[in-house]
Formats: sequence, structure tokens, C-alpha cells
Amino acid sequence: MDPTAMAMRGDGAGDVIMPTVTRERLSADPSTWAPKLTTTCPVMDRWLRGGVPTRHVTELTGEAGAAKTQLVLQLLLNAQLPREVGGLDGAAVYVHTEGRAPLARLRQMISKREIYSTHLPPDHDPLDYVYLVKTLEEDPESLWDALASVADVLTDPPGGPDRPVRLIVVDSVSSPFRETDVSKRDGVFERTGILSRVAALIGEYAHRADVAVIVTNHVSDAVRNEGVGSSSGENKQRRLFGPSGDLRSSGRSVAPSLGLFWANCVNTRLFLSRTGGSAGGYDNAARGAGPAVRRHASVVFSSHLPSTSPVSGSVDDGWGSSSVHPCEFEVREDGVWGVDVTGGVDVTGGVDVLGVDVREEEEEEDGGGVGGDQTRRRRRGRSK
Repeated sequence: MDPTAMAMRGDGAGDVIMPTVTRERLSADPSTWAPKLTTTCPVMDRWLRGGVPTRHVTELTGEAGAAKTQLVLQLLLNAQLPREVGGLDGAAVYVHTEGRAPLARLRQMISKREIYSTHLPPDHDPLDYVYLVKTLEEDPESLWDALASVADVLTDPPGGPDRPVRLIVVDSVSSPFRETDVSKRDGVFERTGILSRVAALIGEYAHRADVAVIVTNHVSDAVRNEGVGSSSGENKQRRLFGPSGDLRSSGRSVAPSLGLFWANCVNTRLFLSRTGGSAGGYDNAARGAGPAVRRHASVVFSSHLPSTSPVSGSVDDGWGSSSVHPCEFEVREDGVWGVDVTGGVDVTGGVDVLGVDVREEEEEEDGGGVGGDQTRRRRRGRSK
């Protein structure tokens, strides 16, 4: 052995020859090696540590009307933006599994957002670079067939090699499994087998094709198991996958669909919740017509984001304490926008981030509560 690669260590029992090892710090944070896709909202981007990472499977879970589809539609368009403004300079695949694809909403976002006309070529139609893959039936095998067909789009993108696919969205991954009979053992094995294949395929797409994968998931009412031994099992699950039994939306406890097996298959789970108002319409259009809609995004678990801790408080890890609190957001005609409610503190430092202006402020009356009406100062990232 080369003497230069050896070192001497005295431990009281004679000298022991130990090899010297070059140590490099390993980081689980994808931001150190994977590009990220912007939401084009500085408040949400900061909360997400820069956006949605590629080579990563991100799940958005929440009840109907929680804005899961609204957010992924915005990301489908943002993937086409150039890298200098937080995009991925690519195209996107939209695997849609239930109902009619919301193409009209995509057109509305394009018309309401100047960032697309400003940063994309004049002859560039964003709808031409959102490749829709529709499942023929709402069943697990149709989902598998649709996902398998994405391989051809990745290999030979319709937009040519200069516009490769950089984002895959599955909306939703749980809908095809609604009719699966899990009351019998065979039904459980069948669902687990297909879920395993789906998870392996989208994971392979994420890493080998260098794309961001985002899936949406439904929730169901949570029923706590009060049986013997349930407490230790729930505590272990909470340590590994976050407080899933503590998720609340519209005043009730909910849990993500597809169970614990699927939770092992995603890298990040974001929970979108809603209180007040109705599932339809836009949040700003409902003011004065009933209870105000309040929406929040929380981190249930993640390989690179701290879990949301609204009760015990936040820890400033260098990104700012607001990063580990829930992110309040609104759905407007022009898309999804984060709301800064940190007492008037501009979390972007007052600088222009990704071509958006966060200095626009609006005061609104927030009625109710013990103290009566309260005025909250809200800041929104708005597209220039």
C-alpha cells in the first residue's frame, strides 16, 4: 500500500495504520444538483426553496376544490419558460385521468399572464407544447397504458430536440383506483402490484429523462384506529411520513388516498387545504358574497423541505422562518399566487424575482374572531 495513503493513529494499544480517506459532504437537498421549476410567484418559490425540483416525484394532495389542478396547469405552462426566469426551456406531458381536460383554463391563464408573451417567442403557442395523454377508461390498467405511452414522447418529442419534455403531470394518480375492491385480499394485491409498476415507471422517467414529475392525489375522511397497539404504529408512521392523521380541510380530518405503500413512492408530499367558500370560482371574485376562502399549502414530508410545523413554531435554517409555516395562497383568474401574511415583511427582500413585482399591497378586512374585525396586510407576487 502506498505510504502516502496511510496515517498513524495512537490508541494506547500500539500504533494502528489507518488509510486516509477524502471526505465529501453529501447533501440530500436536490437544489444542489437538480434544476427547479418556478411557480412564477416569489412567495411560493421561496417557500418551496426555489420551486419544484426535477429528478423528483412531487405529490399534491387535497380535497376537491383545493386547487391541485390549478397549480399543475400553471406549472405546465411555466416549464416552457427560459431558464433565466426559472423555467426549464422544455415542453410538458399532461396525463389526465378524470373528466374533460381543462384546456379552456389553460388558455385563460395564457391570456392573463404577460410573462408568457414577454419571455416566449412571438410564434410560440404554449398549448402546442403541452402534450395531453388521456386515459381511455378510469381504471388502473388504463393509467398504466397511458404512462407507458409517455416513453415515446420523451424519446421523440413533438416539439423537436430543442424543446424536450421536462415536466410530467399525472392528474390524478388516485382516480383510476376508485373502483378497486380492497375489501378482499386479491383486490389489495392487484392494487399494490399496479401501484408498484406505476411508481417504478414515473421514478424512472424522473431520473433517467431528467424531468420533474408531479402527481395529484385525492383525500378521504380519516378514521383513527383506537385498537390495541395502534398508538405505536401511528407514532412510527408520523415520524416517517408526517402527521397524516392531523391533516384538516374544510373543517374535517382527512388522509391522502392510496395508503402507506404509495406514500413510500413519492419524494415530497404537499397538502393543499381549503376553508370557507365553495369549491368553484376564483377566490377574489367571492369577496363580499359569503365567507372568505382561505387556502394553505403544507409540507407533510419531503427529502429536501422541512415539514410544516404550525403548532410548535418554525426554525430559521437560513431560508427564513416563514419557510416552514404553511404557505397561504389564492386562486385568481391569472393563476395561483402565494400570500405573505408575515406582518408586512417582504420575504423577497424587495427585489425583482423572476420578473414579478411583489411590492403591490392590498389591505382587506378579515372579519370574525374574538377581537372582531382585523385588518391584515397581504402581499401578492404579481406577474409584470
